[in-house]
Amino acid sequence: MSILQRYIFKEWLWTFLAVALVLLIVLVGVFLGDMFNDIADGRMPPGLVGMQLLLYLPEALGNILPLAGFVAIMWGLGRLYRDQEMAVMRASGFPWQQLLRPLFALTIPVAVFLLVLKLAVGPVASAASSRALEEAFRSAAVWGLQPGQFHVLQQGELVIYVEAIEDEGRTLRNIFMYQLRDGTEQIWIAERGEYWVDPDSRGRFLTLENGQITEGVRDQLDIRSVRFGRNDLLLPEPEIEPPETSQAGLSSLMLLQDLGTPALAELQWRLTPALLLMVLGFLAIPLAHSDPREGRGSRVVLGILTYTLYANLLFLCRSWVADGLLPATLGMWWIHVLVLGIGLIWLHRQERLPRRRRARRGATASP
Repeated sequence: MSILQRYIFKEWLWTFLAVALVLLIVLVGVFLGDMFNDIADGRMPPGLVGMQLLLYLPEALGNILPLAGFVAIMWGLGRLYRDQEMAVMRASGFPWQQLLRPLFALTIPVAVFLLVLKLAVGPVASAASSRALEEAFRSAAVWGLQPGQFHVLQQGELVIYVEAIEDEGRTLRNIFMYQLRDGTEQIWIAERGEYWVDPDSRGRFLTLENGQITEGVRDQLDIRSVRFGRNDLLLPEPEIEPPETSQAGLSSLMLLQDLGTPALAELQWRLTPALLLMVLGFLAIPLAHSDPREGRGSRVVLGILTYTLYANLLFLCRSWVADGLLPATLGMWWIHVLVLGIGLIWLHRQERLPRRRRARRGATASP
């Protein structure tokens, strides 16, 4: 690359890294907020926060890297236009075609990384995340039951207190449990409990021994109390999609062997981030073009609208292909071709405008 191309590449690279870091922090913050809500509702064990966050990173990077590349190229070129550096480059014989080399130097390695991430690493991480959640709810210790603490689940409809946990989370000592079911309040007290899973239904049970149940309805004086020697209590099942039924957890090779419409839609979706980055990077060149006295706000708004429209169209096409409303051969490819064609036409018009202006000035100056 020439000196100018290396200068532009460094401008894009550092901006790309900064934008990607900021977007990753924002996305991780949103994900943590959702996880804490799931923990409060009893849909996720607290002990899996770190693992789930680590397994979420491939999906997060696949979402933010195309946007980070688009913003970096637009931001870098916008600064060059604003500081008149691009005008000097153009006057020195630096056409827009010279921007392709630093553009490819930035986008191609990131696109290859996205392909590896979405085709190989992402499915493994998604399947591992689902399996970790499913297995965690089979153990009371990992499930979040800590001795000597009250655990509020299902928005307060289930409260569990355990004095001691033994035998790797399966045997519980001195149990207190409050449960609200269909307006009826139940208080369970037991000396011993055993956590187990039914091998047929995969339901989670808590067997209570030597205990007492007190049951009543709110705002009523009718209260019943019964002692029992043993009572099997079905615990609420977490809302987890099994990994074998999730398209996101299937390997890319399995999707190719399936060739059903949902499988093809998922496979095309995994290729989308890399293609999105390449097309958006090219589209950022005409989008960032601005006149010396043009404000920055209009270009930023136009870029946001372009990305939003592009991403929403891809998401809709994914649903259409999965539902069989759109042929899989057409799939999402036509959107990438359409946007790329718009970028080429846009660049061609921008190159013709200066020539027309020079021709008009020459015609006006001639006698």
